[in-house]
Amino acid sequence: MANILVIESSARLAGYSRQLVGEFVAQVKAANSSHQFVFRDLVKDPIPVLNNDNVDIIRTHPEHITPEQLEKIAVSEQLIAELKAADFVVIGSSMYNWNVSASLKAWLDQVMRIGMTFTYGGDGVVGLLGDKPCLAVLARGGSYDTPERAARDMQQPYLANVLKVMGLDVTFAVMEGSLMGDEVRDNNLAKARAVIDSVAKSLG
Repeated sequence: MANILVIESSARLAGYSRQLVGEFVAQVKAANSSHQFVFRDLVKDPIPVLNNDNVDIIRTHPEHITPEQLEKIAVSEQLIAELKAADFVVIGSSMYNWNVSASLKAWLDQVMRIGMTFTYGGDGVVGLLGDKPCLAVLARGGSYDTPERAARDMQQPYLANVLKVMGLDVTFAVMEGSLMGDEVRDNNLAKARAVIDSVAKSLG
């Protein structure tokens, strides 16, 4: 049995990232009904952005945080607890203005904390989540298959970096070209589904 944390962040409730995440969850449930799922929808239940009252606390090492300060970062504590308790993490991310959604960025800002999900060692940043497996399902309307186009892609490189920083071992399933015509869309949808199928089977 695995505890699987599912993060949804697409503003469109019928978007491709949500569709593909739903297909992944259905496959895993069909293969093994003993898996437990925790669903966190960042659009239906928005995460507050950092503000003047908590930004400095978020950046403080846990051993220096007072009980009074801890109350101000209760959301961060809860989200990190969910992340640490998970054996597997699924993140659905649609592209907005070449980057992740504001809702997903707000979640990342709450869970990326020194001494909690990462620290600094002799060779730089060290993730504290133990190379926890993660599936990131990306959706975007365009294609980023040339150097010029890839230079505009701040979604996948950003996620690859920040998830690795925390110690998540991420596999990307990328559905791109959804606005580039039926043939391109269908071909890329098949490619994304192939990755999702493979990862779902690995969970057994």
